[in-house]
Amino acid sequence: MEILLELIDIHKTFRLGPDAARVLAGASLSVREGEFVALVGASGSGKSTLLHIAGMLESSDSGAVVFRGQDVARLSRSRRHRLRNQAIGFVFQLYHLLPELTVLENVLLPAMVSAPWWKALVRARPRKTHALALLEQIGLKDRLKYRPAELSGGERQRVAIARALINDPALVLADEPTGNLDPRTGQTILDVLTGLHRQRRQSILLVTHDAQVAGRADRVVRLQDGIVTPE
Repeated sequence: MEILLELIDIHKTFRLGPDAARVLAGASLSVREGEFVALVGASGSGKSTLLHIAGMLESSDSGAVVFRGQDVARLSRSRRHRLRNQAIGFVFQLYHLLPELTVLENVLLPAMVSAPWWKALVRARPRKTHALALLEQIGLKDRLKYRPAELSGGERQRVAIARALINDPALVLADEPTGNLDPRTGQTILDVLTGLHRQRRQSILLVTHDAQVAGRADRVVRLQDGIVTPE
């Protein structure tokens, strides 16, 4: 399998006044096409920071993020935004759904955000069929007009997964996707993710502190003392 994402010698230090906290100290990680990788580590070890850098949501102090052989630092800001929108899907622990939008509208949002406002609905229209198919696949076809406040935690996370997949991304980045759920609901979400990986050969990089969650992945790596090592 070809390498899809490569993080090379990533360093990151957070500074607050005179204090500095080094989080990443040369972390390197790769994800191949069609691979499901779990990144584990203690709370506060920098897992989410590394995931955000991988998804171009945050910059590193040094090191390189290479996506399909291309150093993303060499791209213009607009091209990085377009790459992130079209090639990467995000699933967060706290869902990050917009409360004023319906389930269907939340799922369609990534298909709309990169277009000017007067073209957004036109851009999203061809994706509606795809959104409906995704929502049916994850068991939410009867919740299309519901808003997030009317859904359970597990249903919200399933909406977030459908949203992450709406643009058919090459890579899904999942940050503690079961961390805010009870164990039974968490298992349901894991079933959805592993099913997508199996059926679509979806590439996934998942952050977790739970060994049972990590056990669903093809490969497990650990972030400790700012570096990544195999389990």
